[in-house]
Amino acid sequence: MAPKLTFHLKCSFLLLIAAQPLLSNAQLTSQYQKPEDCKDGSSSSDGSAEFFNSATLKCSPCSENSTVQQQSSDGLNCICRPGYRYLKNFGGRNVACEPCPNAVSADGWECVTCGSGTTEDPNTRQCSTCTDSQTISALRQIDGQLLNSGKQISCETCTGETQPNADQSQCERCSYTLSLRALESPPVTSQTCTCIPSDEIEINHICFPLQNPVETLDFTIPLENENTIRSVYLETNLQGAFYMCRYYSNITGCQALANMCVLIMYTGGPNLFATAEFTSCNLFARLNTETTTSNQAGVVRPNIFVGERDADDVLADDGIETEWTMDPQMTFPFLASTFAVDGTFLSYQPIDGGFLQLCEASDNILNAAFVFGTYYSHTCQIPALSLWDEVKYPLRFYEIYLRYTSTTSGSQESIYLIPILIRNYKDQLGNFANQDTIKDWQLVRRFFLVDNFATKTVAGQVAPHVRYAKSITLQVSLLPDTSEGRISVPYFDIEYDHISRDRAEAGESVQVDFKVTYEMSQSEFKENFQIAIGTISSLGVIYAGFRTYVWSRRAGRITIDFPTLANLIFYLCGTLSNCFFVVTYGIAFYFFIFYKRQNVVYLVHLDGKDYENWYIIFVSAFALKLVALLHMIVMQCSADIFLVDWERPKGQPPLPQPAAGGADGDTASSSKKQKSSVSIWRTYFVANEWNEIQTKRKINRVLQIFMVLFFLVVVGFEDTTTKDPDGTVNKGSDIYLAEQSPMFRMALACTVYLVVAVVQVIFFMFIYERFITDDIREFVDLCSMSNISVFVMANGEFGYYIHGRSVHGRSDVGMREMCDMIKREEEDLVGQRGLVPNTEPQTFLMALPKRLRQKYETVYMPVQLENASAATRGDQARMIGRDKSIDAYGTLNRFFCAFIDHSLRDIDYVVKEKTFLEKILDTEFLELSDKGIFYNDNGHSFDNVLFYGNEMMLIIFDTLFFCVVDYIFTDFILAGILTYLVSELMCLVRDIGGKKNLAKKTLVDERFLI
Repeated sequence: MAPKLTFHLKCSFLLLIAAQPLLSNAQLTSQYQKPEDCKDGSSSSDGSAEFFNSATLKCSPCSENSTVQQQSSDGLNCICRPGYRYLKNFGGRNVACEPCPNAVSADGWECVTCGSGTTEDPNTRQCSTCTDSQTISALRQIDGQLLNSGKQISCETCTGETQPNADQSQCERCSYTLSLRALESPPVTSQTCTCIPSDEIEINHICFPLQNPVETLDFTIPLENENTIRSVYLETNLQGAFYMCRYYSNITGCQALANMCVLIMYTGGPNLFATAEFTSCNLFARLNTETTTSNQAGVVRPNIFVGERDADDVLADDGIETEWTMDPQMTFPFLASTFAVDGTFLSYQPIDGGFLQLCEASDNILNAAFVFGTYYSHTCQIPALSLWDEVKYPLRFYEIYLRYTSTTSGSQESIYLIPILIRNYKDQLGNFANQDTIKDWQLVRRFFLVDNFATKTVAGQVAPHVRYAKSITLQVSLLPDTSEGRISVPYFDIEYDHISRDRAEAGESVQVDFKVTYEMSQSEFKENFQIAIGTISSLGVIYAGFRTYVWSRRAGRITIDFPTLANLIFYLCGTLSNCFFVVTYGIAFYFFIFYKRQNVVYLVHLDGKDYENWYIIFVSAFALKLVALLHMIVMQCSADIFLVDWERPKGQPPLPQPAAGGADGDTASSSKKQKSSVSIWRTYFVANEWNEIQTKRKINRVLQIFMVLFFLVVVGFEDTTTKDPDGTVNKGSDIYLAEQSPMFRMALACTVYLVVAVVQVIFFMFIYERFITDDIREFVDLCSMSNISVFVMANGEFGYYIHGRSVHGRSDVGMREMCDMIKREEEDLVGQRGLVPNTEPQTFLMALPKRLRQKYETVYMPVQLENASAATRGDQARMIGRDKSIDAYGTLNRFFCAFIDHSLRDIDYVVKEKTFLEKILDTEFLELSDKGIFYNDNGHSFDNVLFYGNEMMLIIFDTLFFCVVDYIFTDFILAGILTYLVSELMCLVRDIGGKKNLAKKTLVDERFLI
């Protein structure tokens, strides 16, 4: 048997070892249950009630079925059902019960009978409270002996100087009543707690003498939308608090009466006024007009109104001597004196964390509200039902003080009262005076956050409504005309709202917010702003008028006509846009830099009407710049362009010159009979190259947007645009991020955008164009190698000329000849390319004689009219129009060749240098006669009819558009994307319009423009 036993023991041991992992895994997992998942025994199908066993975290059954035991209110124990008493109760399921024939004692341990004055409650199976308010329900004497045999609960009358306490469980001395009688003259000798019917009145279990009784009292509390609710608290305590304060100088009674005035939102104000019913505020005001029984009344009565001076005088006071700084950083040392609802002073408490904020967050975020200079805003949604939690939101009353060190009182620590502005306040006429101008404001001292107590209509029940501080704003103002960091009296602006219990139980939430804002006197800024706008805009108007005058001369306008006025408007748009941009950017940059870098505070964020004016000017700058940009595009897409081909036909005599009269006559007719052997492909090639450079810019648009977003978003410059003194980047998640300032964002965005653009332009002009490639100058070289000149008339009698006549006399050659010609030019074996012999300049500004324009239009306009009408007359008409275009092209080509070669007797030109003043003003002072003037330029003046020569306008437009989009959406990334898309759209519009104009004016078929 021994070997078998040993074998079985070994097997059992091995099985236990093998099962150990399974047992371990089983102990790590269990079913998830909560106390509310346990059966409470209320249903007959429950069998046994259950309690939540905190040791196993599971529901466990009670020791007896649900007819005997039920679940406790917290779900953690079993208790006896009504009608059963405890035999034992050690918690959990270690409970035993037995039925009682009658009632059960309040502690649940004894079976009792209900004596006279009490009845058995059929629901709780306990004896009810005595119906006589002067008796108490008792089972035992004070020494523990039963009052009656058979454990009967009886109603016992309080005798002598005692009366029942609040829950009628024991007798206590009526000390207040006896004290009041002792103060009477002569003293009342009655030693009972029962009020004397003819001489006393009972208020909240206290007997007050019948002297000057208050007639009719108003116990209602105001709600929103002119609604009211009757308060059981006011009904019970109002008159008693008034008597205690008025006749007996009771500090707590005076404070309680003050709190009751706060509860009705100070309705009526600080002065006594006639009314059918006395409110708590009216009673409080009555204390000022009646003679009190004690000379201490003026000391014990709190002053809850700030009423000696007008509100604007109070808030302009300079009594706070602290010099506020942002570096080092300072916080407001606010103190709150806290009062209970019954008037008891609780404590002084520093205001930090969420003391006055209903929203919950980390201490770092909540404390940021009181960092000086931080514009704070915290908004959140609170489940409305939580406002009924009297533990989390007790009804407390607060007065706010600012602690500071007085320099005029020997460095004594002092406190300064912070006024409160209640937006819901109504004056004697029922007007919301605190929603009008500051002259009508009534400032007060005391307020509450949540009222879930005074709105109760029945004692012991939940309030049907809760009032709460929907919005709290701390308003801080700098003292005017000082840079010493001094502030005037700050104040809290509070607005209340209410919500009903029904709405709260339906799951609604309430929105609350807490804000801190700053302001300063803006009279000096306003004056400087007006001077800057007026002065710079006046200069802009003068400059726009001058540019219009220059345009009218260049366009050949003799009188002031509609086109002149229209161009004046467009030039005004461009110059005023630049003026507005300079002013708004300068203001934003000034506030951004000096607000962030100041030590002693003298500057806060611009706000109010002046901020609105700044914003209007800023948006106007963008709108005007958009008009100016569209005008520029239209002007560029309507310029007259002609490509002059200097190539001579092979095997033909030199190109015949037009007669002295101009472009018509025998020259035109003879050209029809000659079949040219000159290739048109060089002209097409130059036209395509011109088409490509029309939208070329000095910056790379993709790189521009990428670098701007890199610095603003990735590096974190965006974090510096918050309305607080903190100028660091990439702030942590536990640090409060103040509201973004549109003005600061505009200043930062403009700075970054312009710096990146300027760096790109500098790199492009001094490095890329110099050492890599210069498309504009290479186009001039291309013209020379193609033997094609470009004649651009931007205005009627003004334009630009690119002299592309080949120094080799021809360019329609093969590859070998072309290479030989380039080599000869490199070895200086040919002449120079300039228009004037032995000179280099190939580009010129042209002031053209009026006759040239007339001859040009004589040839060009009939062709355009023919082409316009041929579009609707069929193929045959279009063929005729095409032939006329070809003839016109040849005619104009010979005409311009003759003009450049000085071959026209009545139309000629001279080449000159512009004076220094003409270059600065971009104008021409000389009056033209029969001769035009070609002015030497900087080598690429013709880029004024391209995007390339108007880069500054395009950059400013892109910058303004970027800032406007960011102002609307507060999103730099979206602003960058939209700015790039709009920039591409502008290029597309310019490209399409320029392409059509090029085909139309050069008479080159648009199908050949790629």
